[in-house]
Amino acid sequence: MFIIYKTAVFIHIISAIFWLGGILFTAGVLVPATRHKLLSEHRGTFFALVGEKFSRISWVLFVVLIITGIVQLLARGFTVDYLLSSSFWNSNFGSILGIKLSLFAIVLVISGLHDFWLGPKAVELMNKKPNQNHTRIYQKASRWAGRLNLILGLLILYFAITLVRG
Repeated sequence: MFIIYKTAVFIHIISAIFWLGGILFTAGVLVPATRHKLLSEHRGTFFALVGEKFSRISWVLFVVLIITGIVQLLARGFTVDYLLSSSFWNSNFGSILGIKLSLFAIVLVISGLHDFWLGPKAVELMNKKPNQNHTRIYQKASRWAGRLNLILGLLILYFAITLVRG
């Protein structure tokens, strides 16, 4: 059972690194790079390509994170009955896990809004009406969704560390 636990932890951490690292790379490298005159005319297309690829990977990672999280709990000896009990969620471990899972649920909602509505709409408007106020509103909303997910992702990381390190 220990090898299953360690494998689940490894995959969980790699998935979290990939997702959070992708957001950090986007914010720190890709977005600033699109301000270069070389990409200015094709900014919407560039964001569409990168966003679509990262979105697909992110949703796969979210599923992997859910599965490996469940496997970790079961491999640590938590039974399904105990995980569904109030005594688990009232324990220190359970309450911290509850915060982490609540933040993750918010990330899923924001990611859905960003990936399936705000982002695609911003890209569409950037390509069709790049200088209109409506376009800037969607761009700003899309940026703020990404920033919020970054902050939430860092908070999730903090609570993940708290779970295992106290």
